[in-house]
Amino acid sequence: MTPLVPDPNPDADHDSPPRDRDSPPRDRPVLLSATPDADAVADWIRTLAVLAAVLGLLVTLIAVELLVRI
Repeated sequence: MTPLVPDPNPDADHDSPPRDRDSPPRDRPVLLSATPDADAVADWIRTLAVLAAVLGLLVTLIAVELLVRI
């Protein structure tokens, strides 16, 4: 059995990761601070919508081409 080692810094908050010296104190939870802002999300959704439209158009054109050949 290993002996227990006393905590070198008992006042430290062990649940939060260490911060840089230059970073401001966090007043939001970690998950909320990692969430992207609405503008970035809107850009991604717009990009995904355009890609879905292009893919839908390609699938439709291929289906029409296959039906015309019959």
